[in-house]
Amino acid sequence: MHKLILLVRELRQKGAFKVSTRLLLVFLLVIGLWVATMPLNHPSIPRVNDKLIHMLVFFCFAFLMDLATARKPFWLWKGMPLFFYGAVIEVLQSFTAYRSFELADLVADAAGISVYYALKFCLRGMVLREAKI
Repeated sequence: MHKLILLVRELRQKGAFKVSTRLLLVFLLVIGLWVATMPLNHPSIPRVNDKLIHMLVFFCFAFLMDLATARKPFWLWKGMPLFFYGAVIEVLQSFTAYRSFELADLVADAAGISVYYALKFCLRGMVLREAKI
């Protein structure tokens, strides 16, 4: 695990890696905005599954954003901008005739970011304990 963290730190120093992960993040955020505001052409999925999808997508966004930049603290530079992105999507959906603002979606977005951060925190603690042994 420690070697993986060192590899990520080394990759972050490489210009091509930084540029490509940031471009991928921006591309996926734009695609996410487009998908979230387009009309639904498929049957509605159950609410629980929809919230799990929100959590998974924002977990992945948090991971990619964390990978793309080493800025700290996480919540100021990564977590809050992602939460704001989710809020903007919900507000934009409220202006469409085929979508609506759902506070539960925003909670699921925040949960996905929080789960990523908690997992990262736990893994970091394991690595620190491993390094002391």
